[in-house]
Amino acid sequence: TLLPSLASSSSSSSSKSSSSSRTYHQCSCALVVFAAFLRGRGHHHRYRRRPSQTAATNASSSSSLSSSFRFRRSNKTRRGSQNDSSSSSSTNSSMLVNDDVDDPTIRPTAEEAISWAFQHGLVVASGKETAGQVFHAPVALYPTPFPKDVFEFAKEITPKFAELYDKVSEDDAFMRETLREAALSDPEFTGRLWKIYEACGKRGNGRLDKELGILRTDYMLDTRSGMPLQVEVNTVSTSFMGLGSKVTLLHQHLAEYTKGNIDDDMKLKKENMPTNDSLNQAAKTLCEGWKCMECENASILMVVQEGETNIFDQRLISQKVFETIGVKTIRKTLREINESGRLDLKTNLFSIDGQLCSVIYFRAGYSPSDFPSEAQWEAKMLLEKSSSLKSPSVAMHLAGSKKIQQALAEEGVLEKFMPNDATEMRKVFAGLYSFEGEKNMQKTIQLGLSNPADYVLKPQREGGGNNLYGKELKEKLENDTKDLPAYILMQRIFPPSHQVTMLRKGLAHEIESLSELGIYGSYLRKGDVNSNTARVMNEHGGSLLRTKAASSDEGGVAAGYAVLDSPYLV
Repeated sequence: TLLPSLASSSSSSSSKSSSSSRTYHQCSCALVVFAAFLRGRGHHHRYRRRPSQTAATNASSSSSLSSSFRFRRSNKTRRGSQNDSSSSSSTNSSMLVNDDVDDPTIRPTAEEAISWAFQHGLVVASGKETAGQVFHAPVALYPTPFPKDVFEFAKEITPKFAELYDKVSEDDAFMRETLREAALSDPEFTGRLWKIYEACGKRGNGRLDKELGILRTDYMLDTRSGMPLQVEVNTVSTSFMGLGSKVTLLHQHLAEYTKGNIDDDMKLKKENMPTNDSLNQAAKTLCEGWKCMECENASILMVVQEGETNIFDQRLISQKVFETIGVKTIRKTLREINESGRLDLKTNLFSIDGQLCSVIYFRAGYSPSDFPSEAQWEAKMLLEKSSSLKSPSVAMHLAGSKKIQQALAEEGVLEKFMPNDATEMRKVFAGLYSFEGEKNMQKTIQLGLSNPADYVLKPQREGGGNNLYGKELKEKLENDTKDLPAYILMQRIFPPSHQVTMLRKGLAHEIESLSELGIYGSYLRKGDVNSNTARVMNEHGGSLLRTKAASSDEGGVAAGYAVLDSPYLV
């Protein structure tokens, strides 16, 4: 059943609340049916509210959600598979170092998953200190159930946010007014990016009439509203398009691999696993950007971090680009760019090691840690001064700031940029509050302190490990308010929790977890941002589900807080 808030925006708030509650109960029942299947596979999903949440879910729903199911083993066996506990628990033949999973039937499936991951490039590097060593990527053993209607709505609405943020990035007056306090309160990062924007990144002062974007909009299913509420829009250095698509393939493989060992009514169905074309879409975006630059002898520059562990996710994209248009991708850090990069005298394209680069794809530069010295800032300035097409430009990078996200939620602001789509887009907005101005400062501080568990404090940062929750949020609001204008206060989203088997570095363990849905966007604009014909590409670019421990407030996979997952639509 389509959630009421998705189907209509005209009903009263009271009817919305009642209808949304009924629909959430319907969705919950559907998820419980799927949980029966997963219970039989050692993937014991229990959809329930987190302890910090109020008891808004009705008693009948709570009762159904806490139901338990027995594992039913089929008499059918797969030829060559290890089905008995004695053979599956052998440590000599196991690819798993250790596990705390009680169900012995999990081990052979986990071993198959790890083997498949190594065979198909679902891997991450161990780091620069142990070059050449790899691990399988951290993954969920089985896909996680997610309401189909919610998924489809998020998929449909996401391309509109790519258009929105491009329009914002072109509005110098709005950017200047909105980011002024953030730049002053965060001079070492947001302030430095703003100086680059001022020097060469705005329209009429160095910015191209083109914008290229591989974006990702992140959502969480909110149990209170039944809506996919927007966590953030990532305009720079989105990751896991390569590995995320392979996780979907892994889960589809495991559906086939295990189906002979369970009853028919407990099987995973491939039709419930949405096609994930994120790898192809990321490569397609870079290819289209390269083509529109019309420089046949140029390469693509990928700006990467020192000691990058997510190198294979990046190289999968580079390989797909090469297979598609025969163009090589040059990988360089900001330090290397500062040492060897220059601007070509004839074309003003960026050049390094004698090779022109017509497209610059940033997989670094989104965090202060990427700029340990002036050398990295000089490299960033050099890249932005070039006439190469950036993904993203510094203007688009700044447009993805949390402060911009908060400002767009204010009354009438979104409508200014997206008059025809604002109503639908607002359905995914969570509560967002500013600290700018003395009146706003005190009002927002009081709101956050009224119930710290219901809010999160977010700085102008990308990547995991930056947000403040609970006790840390309370301490910040009470004792350290000097740089609060560089933060926003956001309504905390409470998704359903569930038990999931996670695989990380050869270890299998079951934990209570939460999931965050990311929808990628493939975007290319050539010409006036307000022209309907300027957007050469604005497409849904695949999806990513990240599943983390329910006890962890952060959700970054690369930062070590979560595992890669895929949705199972119900």
